[in-house]
Order: sequence, then C-alpha cells, then structure tokens
Amino acid sequence: MVKIKEKKIAQKTNDNLETTICELIVRQLLKHPERIAIIDGETKIDYKLLMKRVNEVSGELKNRGIKTGSLVGVCMNRSWELVATLIGVMQAGCAYVPLDPAYPQDRIRYMLKNSRAVAAIVDTDKSAKLCNEVNELIWINELGNHSDSSVHPSANDLAYVIYTSGSTGKPKGVAVEHSSIVSMSQSMRELFSDEELKGVFAGASVCFDTSVLEIMGTLSLGGTIILAKNALDLTKLPASDQIITCVMVASSMQALLATEKLPKGIKCLVFGGEALKRSLVEQVYALKPDLRVLNAYGPTEDTVYSTIAEVPSGTEVVTIGKSVTNSRAYILDDAMQPVSVGTAGELYLAGNKLARGYLYDEEKTKERFIEMEPSDLIPDNRLYKTGDLCRWTENGEIEFLGRVDQQVKIRGYRIELEEIESTLESMEGVDAAAAAAVDGGIGQKILIVYVVSRDESVTQTRIKSYLSERLPKYMVPQVVKHLEALPLLPNDKLDRKKLMNLEEEIRLKQETVVVNPSAENNLIQRLVGSNNEQKVTILSIIQGQVATILNLGNPAKVLPNDSFDELGIDSLSILELSSRLSKSLGQKLSAQAILENATPNALINYIINKTGSGIDTNSADKLPSVAADSLASFQTHIQSSHPTFQAAKAPSWSVTDKSKLVQEVLRMVNDNRRNPYSKVLRTGSGTRGIVGDAYNDEEQEAVIWTTNLYLGLNRDQKVIDEASIALARFGTGMGTSAAASGMTNQHLEFEAEFADLVGKPSACLFPTGYTANVGAIAGILGKNDVVVIDQLCHASIVDGARLCGATIRTFQHNNVSDLEAVLESEVSPYHSILVVLEGVYSMGEGAAPVAEIVRTAKKYNALVLVDEAHSFGFYGKGGAGICAAQGVTEEVDFIMTTLSKALGSLGGVVAASQEHVDLMKSSSRAYIFQATVSPADIAAALTALRRLRSDDALRERLWDTTRYMRQRFEDAGYDLGTGDGPIITPHFSDKDKLYAIVQGLYQRGIQTSAVTYPIVESGRGRLRLICSAAHTREDVDKTLEALIEAEREVDAQLAATNDEVKDSNITRADVEVWANAFAAYLEESIAEVSVPTPNLAIAVSISEHSEPITILVKDGNVTLSTHKVSDLPSCSLLLTDKDAVSALQSSDVQGLLNSICNGTCVLNGQVEAFIWLIGRIVDQRQHVLSPVDLE
Repeated sequence: MVKIKEKKIAQKTNDNLETTICELIVRQLLKHPERIAIIDGETKIDYKLLMKRVNEVSGELKNRGIKTGSLVGVCMNRSWELVATLIGVMQAGCAYVPLDPAYPQDRIRYMLKNSRAVAAIVDTDKSAKLCNEVNELIWINELGNHSDSSVHPSANDLAYVIYTSGSTGKPKGVAVEHSSIVSMSQSMRELFSDEELKGVFAGASVCFDTSVLEIMGTLSLGGTIILAKNALDLTKLPASDQIITCVMVASSMQALLATEKLPKGIKCLVFGGEALKRSLVEQVYALKPDLRVLNAYGPTEDTVYSTIAEVPSGTEVVTIGKSVTNSRAYILDDAMQPVSVGTAGELYLAGNKLARGYLYDEEKTKERFIEMEPSDLIPDNRLYKTGDLCRWTENGEIEFLGRVDQQVKIRGYRIELEEIESTLESMEGVDAAAAAAVDGGIGQKILIVYVVSRDESVTQTRIKSYLSERLPKYMVPQVVKHLEALPLLPNDKLDRKKLMNLEEEIRLKQETVVVNPSAENNLIQRLVGSNNEQKVTILSIIQGQVATILNLGNPAKVLPNDSFDELGIDSLSILELSSRLSKSLGQKLSAQAILENATPNALINYIINKTGSGIDTNSADKLPSVAADSLASFQTHIQSSHPTFQAAKAPSWSVTDKSKLVQEVLRMVNDNRRNPYSKVLRTGSGTRGIVGDAYNDEEQEAVIWTTNLYLGLNRDQKVIDEASIALARFGTGMGTSAAASGMTNQHLEFEAEFADLVGKPSACLFPTGYTANVGAIAGILGKNDVVVIDQLCHASIVDGARLCGATIRTFQHNNVSDLEAVLESEVSPYHSILVVLEGVYSMGEGAAPVAEIVRTAKKYNALVLVDEAHSFGFYGKGGAGICAAQGVTEEVDFIMTTLSKALGSLGGVVAASQEHVDLMKSSSRAYIFQATVSPADIAAALTALRRLRSDDALRERLWDTTRYMRQRFEDAGYDLGTGDGPIITPHFSDKDKLYAIVQGLYQRGIQTSAVTYPIVESGRGRLRLICSAAHTREDVDKTLEALIEAEREVDAQLAATNDEVKDSNITRADVEVWANAFAAYLEESIAEVSVPTPNLAIAVSISEHSEPITILVKDGNVTLSTHKVSDLPSCSLLLTDKDAVSALQSSDVQGLLNSICNGTCVLNGQVEAFIWLIGRIVDQRQHVLSPVDLE
C-alpha cells in the first residue's frame, strides 16, 4: 500500500465563496473609506475616491448597453485609473481582458477577436488605434456622469480572461471566475499579516496573473498597493520606503540587487514564476537578515498561486512548499494514482481557485482540466494537469523537478528520466547523474546514464545492481558512462543537448575502461592485451579529458588525428589537460609533451613509448605533430570567426610566412568592409564623438558603445580638474618606483578609501589592471602552490602563475561541481591553493555564482581572488562590487579591480587583509614593477571614487539605461543571452552577417564592435554594446533603429549574393597551367636561397573524384605528380568554381581567401603547409610586379 500523508493531499478549504471580489472591496470601503488604497507616484487615492471611479466605469458600461457576461478589453497605461477600470468592468458584471499598449498590434487584435470583446476602454490615441476594431471604444477621460445600478455580478460570473502562451503558437485565454479570486483572497488572509498588507508593491503587468494578487487580493483585504510601471522601479518610487511586501520573479530581483539595496521598510519578499536559487536567498538575507522570504508556485489556471514555502536563511533545498488554503495538490503516476514519498510524478491541482477553463476551447479545457470520480485518495472531481514533474519530501513539502516533457518511451514503456537521475543520485559515492534516451541505430532507443563520481567502487556493475533493486527492469540503463562533470547550461540546468548520441556511446562502451582521474596507481603499467587494445584504452582517456575541458559533451568528437590546438586546447587549458591526464594515467605527463605530440594518436605513442612497453613507436599510425589534419578545421574557424585572429594564431613553420597570410587576410576583410573594429578619433561627450574605420581614412560622428567607461567619470569636470592640478604639481609620467619615490599622499588615500568601500582592511595599487593580477598572483604564491582558475579568466592570471612557478589548474566556467573535483584532487597541508574567478564575465553574461564558488573554495581552505573589473562601481552598496552584493566580502581574500572601467582612470588595485597586502607590497611591486599609477591618474581615480561613494545617481542612471536597453532589444526580438549587466550582446547565428551589421551601424552613426567564439559557438557571434551612465534612452532608441535597418539591409545583400549563379565551368587544364608555372617559380626561387626548404606536397583538384595535380617539394627538388602523397606534410585545395581557379592563376591571395571563406575552395591537410604555400604565392606576385606596379 502506498504511504500517503493526508496533509499532503487535502488542505483546509474555506467554502464561504458566495460573494465576488467586488463585494469584498466594497466592504473595505464601508469599513474605512478614507484609508489609502493606492499610491501612484505622488498621488494617494483612498478607497472612497477609488470606488467613485469604479462606479463611473461600471455605470458607463451599463449606460452603453454592455450586457452582463460580456468581455471588455482594457488597454491603458499604468495608473490608479487602470486599477479602477479593471474593478469597474467586473462590477458591471463583465470580465476584463487586459491588453498591454506595448504589445504588437497583431497580438492585441488577436486577443480582442478571440475573446469576442464587445468593447475596449482606452486612454491614449495609441491604445485607441490598437483597439479600433471593437464595437464600443470607450475613452477613460470621457466617462459620463452615470451612477452604478443595482445589477452586480455573481460568484460564478467571469471576472477576467488572461492570455498565456499556447503550444499552438497562439496565446490561449484562461477564464477565471469571481469565486476563484475570492478563494485566493482568503488564502492571502492566512498568508499575510495586516502589517504586511499596508504596503504591497504592484509592479506586475495586468496581463500577468501576479497582478491579480497584488491588486485585487490586497484591496479585498483592506491593504494599500504602491503602483509602479514595472518591477524594476522598486527602489525608485517616491513611496519606495513604504513598501513592506513585494512579489517578484527571481531574475528581476537579481537585476535589482545589482544596484545595491532593497527598500528600507521591506519585510516580506515573495518569489514566484521561476526557479529560486539558494544564492539569491542568501543574498537578500545578507542585505536584510530580518526579512521573510517566501517561494510561491502556481499556474494562471489556479488563480496565481497554489503552493507556498517559507525559505529561511541556510535552506539547503528550496522547495515550492505546501498547498495554500482553497487549493490542493496531488502528485500522481500514469495511472492517476498517488505516488509514494520521494517518487517523481506529475503535479495535479484541485480546489476552489481553479479557473473555469480555456475561453471557447472546450477540447483544450477537457485535456488539462480533468473530470473524474472522487475517491478516498483523491476526493476531488476536477483536477488541473500542470505538466510539472514533482515529488513529496519527507516533511510534506513539494520539490519541483522539471517538466514532464522530459519523459520518454522505450519499448512502449513511459520513462521519467528525472526519476532515474534522482534514484541514482541517492547512491552513496555518486555526486551527480543524468539520464538520456538515445537512438539505438535499429529503430529503437536505449537508456544511458552519465555518472559523476570520485569513488572507484562506483562501477557500472554496482550502478546497474543498485538501480535494479529500486526501479522496474525497463528503467535500468543499458549503458553507464563516467564523466568529470555534467554539461550545464548558463542557468546551471542540465544541458541535455550535449549528452552523447548512442552510436558513439555504444562504441565507447565496448572499447573503453572506466578510469577514475584521482587514481594514484600507474594505469600504464597495469595495461594488458595487444598493442591496439592498450591504445584504445589510452585514447578513451585522452578523449574523455579533452571533451571535459572543452565541455564538448561527447568524447567521440575528439578524433585520433585531431590537433589539440584546432580542437581549442589553448596555452591555459593545455596545462589543465596535462594535470588531468597525469592523474588519470598515474604518471607525469608534461604540457610540453602534449605540445610536441599534438594529436591523440601522437600522444598515445609517446606515452606508451615512454613506459617501455615495447610498442613499435615507428608504426605507420605515429604521425608527427605537423601532420595533424588541421587545415579543414582552420577553414571552419576562419569561416565561423574573425579571420584575422584565426590566421594569426595558426601554427606555422615561418613567422614571416604567417605575417604575409595575416596581411592578406586583413586586406580581404577591409576590402569586404567586414572589419569588426573601428577607432575613436576624438570625443565631445561621454558617449558621442568622431570615429573612423579601423583601417581606412574615414571619419564621422557616432554614438560610442565601446569605451568600458561604465559611469562616464572620465568626462566629469571635477575629475578632470583634479587630474590637471596633479599634473601641474607632479608633472607627467609614472613614479620611479612603487617602493621608493613613486607614491604620493593621494595614492595612500586611494588605497585606504578603496579598501574601506569594498570592506577590506587594506589595499595595494598597481600600474594597470593587468599588472594587478600578475603582481597579486606572483606575490602571493610560490612554485609549490596551486592556482585554480575559471577557464574564462583573464590571461594575466596565467602570467602571474607562470611568473612565480605555481601549478595551474582550471575548472569549467562557473561550474561549482567541477571546481570541487579539482580542489579535492589538489588539497594538501603542504601547499596553498588560490581560486580565481571573474565576478562578471566581460562578454555579456550575468553575475557569476560568486557566493557558491567562494563557499566551495573555503570548504577546502583555499584562498579566493575575485576579479571585479566588470562589477566594481555598479554592483553592491555604494558600488562596492559583486562580492558585497552577494554577501561574501569577508570570505573573499583578495578583491581586484581596474580603475579604468568604473573610475575612468588608469591603474589596478587589490584589496585584502593587512598581512596579505604587506606580502604583496614586499614581494610584487618592489622588484616586478618599477612604476606606479601616475599622479594625474590617481588624482582622477580618487576624485571619481569619492563621487561614486557619495552619489547614487550615476549607478541608477547606468542601470536604468541598461534595463531600458535590454527591454527594448528583447522586445524587438534580439537574443541577448543570459546576461543582466551593462554589457548588451545581441547574438547572431552568422558571423559574416554580424560583421556586415557592424559596418552598417558605423555608416548610420553607431560605433560598436563584434566578438566571436569559434570553439564555444561556432559560426555565431555577438555585438558588444557597453552601457554607461552617460548614455541616454535616446541613444538606445537610435541604436536599435539603426540595428534594425542595418540588419534588414544586410539580409537583402546576403540574399542577393546567394542568388548569384557561380561559374563552375572549369577544366583540369586550367589547373595544369598554374601548376607548371608555379612549380617552375618554386624551383628557381629555391635554387637562389641557401636556407633549407621544408619537404611538402601541394595538391590541387577540381573534383572530389578526379586525381589531383600535386607539386612535390622534397630535398630542394620540385616535381609534378598525379598521385596523392601520404608521407609528407601536405595541403590540398579543391576548387569548385571559376573565381577560385582565377584567383590561383593570378596569385590573387585575397580572392583565394574569399573562395576559402565562401566554400568554393575546400581545404584539407596541414595548416603549416598551407601557410608556406601562401607565403610563396605572395613572393611570386611581388616577383612579377615591377616597382611601378607595386606603387
């Protein structure tokens, strides 16, 4: 018999529902007519005046013959009259349909048409135009002097219809009756005290059901609502200090806290609408320890909220709590039977708050509002099917697990992946688990689980046995795979798209052994079997570790002959790969060894040869590092990212040859107007100036979005005056020595005042932000110590570690679990560990989970340095930064920032304890840096710092512009990613389109830049717009308008280009002519030089099925061949149209590069050989040109 706790099912119900929400508000009028009902800016409206206007609205509707039960649209700006109108519509016996004037016209017209609204009440020309198709258009300022009649609604009448997103692509109307709102009011009466109702913040749009709680619920209980335009106005209202209770989604609160504070009178915070994270809970408690925090859950279909949880400080698991009065919750299985405690099932809701259904959609209503016969276990006859997956906790609360959409069917069985995951995570030694149903390749799916564990005893056999004891046989996975960490989305949810596909997983299952990376015994010495079997084992380890570091999800994406460099293993991650492979293999494997054996195959042979296993290291599959098939990846990267950067970082035999390639790429980019950068020539204000193309002699006035000067203090007159005084007093240049005569009193004052602001005892200045990081790391650590770095940290951290000889480890960006795994493998009483992270990553993300990372680091007694370059000055109280905002200042050992971002000056500073500062000053500045911040710069920085501390207006303007810009761009349909800070990054799926848009913006007077991440998001890119306090809403509007126009123009250009018909009429003879001429040139030029020439092969073809024409360069000789060559470094060019062939024939490198970028020249082979070829083509072109031609 399933054990069910009665209190989990049946909550108490108040059945006194034979009234309406209007009657409840009228009762409050009769009790206290002069009590303030609404505070709207500076205006205070008492219940008497509110209800007078309500009656006027109601009377107008009746006078116009609007019948009881009719639906009436309300399309008005937010004011107290909007509230009166909503109540007036209901009092007339009608139901209101809320319409936001900011909605697109098509959406409003659909809602009016779908709801069959007979009238609409408006307040502006815009809203009147949006609603002009209804029969009766009523202006709120033209109401007649009509008194309310005796006709009033009944409890079962419709009160409102709110439209929510629909699965069909069209919004669906949720129809809610008066009795449901009354039921909600009764539950509020038990939830909130009279004191908490004296000031309820009302920031939700009336198009969302939260407004019903804020407005109708509060007024029905005699409370006072404080009206706002939106949730982000919480701290800006004239009456913000009177706010006591606030209902808000977590993400809005997170954005608000960046500005520093909560209203001083707030006592109750209710979160809802999205998942609530522990870190945010702790953040608000850090600001107000006496706060009451609630987490609410509920769909529109159950009148705002269904369950509630009190969330005290220190809560480990944030649940959605228990059912509120007049609502009941059931968690049921597929057979509609209650599940046991801890078992996942679908959440169903019942009670008096349920909506009538979906307006005019009986089929959808029957699908989601289930009619059933009452029973002992389920005494209700109507349930709402939420589609949410939940489970009961032991204390009778409900834990939200996700959507039921994650359920899958295998061999006819319905399987809930979350149930497998939660069961496996209850196994001792398992840190995290994920399940997936993957294609079996024979028309069936199979189950696979991914396990994160540092316990060697957690084997595939034990896992299957454990699950078999607890789950049906069909839910036991066929495949088990161990991972270092689960792939996560930026919001820390499991990224299911990155889990492995079946074919590759089955192959890995058959070929690999599970290896625990913390094992200290020598795996290599324990390998048995044939040479090939040993190689397969080591290959699986290399693939797994590379995939983990790069967050590829699927190790099979790492092919045996892939170049580590082309995969994305850079100078930092190669150190982490060295460390992880050393631990996995049980023997030291240096970063240099990986550099010199630059593919998995080459590295395998090196490893086995090093152990003396007897494997033939000269076997055919041992390829030199230059022979890695890297050219195809190179082509992909220059197609998907900024070509100049990709060319500059490519491996080559000759720096001079690579410089020639880069120069040609630059010319191509500039000629195509695809350079993502421009230059500022002079500025006239903090946001406007004269800009020019980065490589062309052009200039024009523009709005500038690239300065990184968040608060605009570089243009502040007081800052400039103080810098000028210091310049006159001390002269130009830097101090001669930070330990000798380079310091002034202003330097010391700045250190003291900066430390005081961020909450540390002392601070240490450095010449730049870069040297602050380098100096801090090099001064703190020694060669015996370990620095653990977020993989997206600034390169200066790595340089500091290299300078002092510390071991460098990395953890996946913002991934707390991965950090813990690294720390656990490095913790020791015999060295120090320093964890380094950026509080806000500079490329448009939101705040990092600083508090979680810091507390994880402290579990292992690690020191912590937080780089606040992009958070100091505008997060936290007084601009103290992200550590202050998240309440972890005391736990963070070192807080670093640059002076350029917030203070408009030059320099860097690190705040810490006095003993740590003394250590840095003794070991860093005296011998590493022989200079300090110039007197003029420090005078400017000190003045700006004091302005920052004394004036909140700068931060408020910055955040106001930021939020306005985000809202405008999101409303226009642009994907801004996960960020919430002042760096706005619209994402684009085509990098060529992105670069063209940058040029289009430049032509329209907007200066910005483009950034691309070929490894993280291949082919995609982002605009980078950095808001400042100096920017205005007019700047934002102009920029958005220019962006829309530029994108439209670029789309048309790209469409025209795609429609062009390429000339593919090429013959082998065309290539032969070039090959003969080029071979003759090579032979002549090689004979003229005394330096050695590399051996290589250059193959050119016009079809995948034709034999290539190959130029062989070997031992100084040049020959032609018609065969492929496999024993030499080579590059092959497949030319598919006339333009590509012509470019080759005429030594037109830019034309050839264009063909490579557009895919009509397909590359394969080695990058080094290709760069050598480009160098020779450039030389040939210069050789045939006369001096006059060159000019």
